[in-house]
Amino acid sequence: MSSEQDKLNRLLSGDFSPDEIANDPMLVSLAERIYGIKIDPVITTKPRDFVSTAGDAHPTEVTEVAPPTDMLIEVIGDLAPALPMPGMQLPPLSIPPIESKKNKGFQRIVMAGFGFVLLNLVGVWSYVFGSLCQAGDLCPTDGYTKINLMEIYKINSGYGWSEPVQSGAYGIPDIVAVIILGIALFMTMRK
Repeated sequence: MSSEQDKLNRLLSGDFSPDEIANDPMLVSLAERIYGIKIDPVITTKPRDFVSTAGDAHPTEVTEVAPPTDMLIEVIGDLAPALPMPGMQLPPLSIPPIESKKNKGFQRIVMAGFGFVLLNLVGVWSYVFGSLCQAGDLCPTDGYTKINLMEIYKINSGYGWSEPVQSGAYGIPDIVAVIILGIALFMTMRK
């Protein structure tokens, strides 16, 4: 154990020769990572790989010292930051603030929808679209100045119009539209 420790100490101090550590794949790997030097691995062979000649009475003995280096797999992933030493002062971190990009287009669409519904409740749109109503019954000329939101496609007949909020008439589609668009407007405007 002390000889391995001694080899490691010599490797870390830089006092080694490549021949000394060539048989130890761990030290070879460390030398490559620390010093950036490439040490050719020792090619190990097994006794069965030797071809004995006819005149050779004693086959050559080969002993494996370490596993072949092609069997080593090194995985170097993300390294965790080193912990500061006691008494060591770290420079202050300056992290720029995160800029949040809000979708102003969606906010404008919600604002326009909310404004359309509020103006519709008081009957403003009858001045713009009132001339489209062809039937004499229930048209803006008869006091029906609010567009029915559920039947907006029938704006050219009396079914597309109803009494404004000033007369006390409001419907469920009006209430739902105001609540949903109000919540959406609040959500888009908050920081």
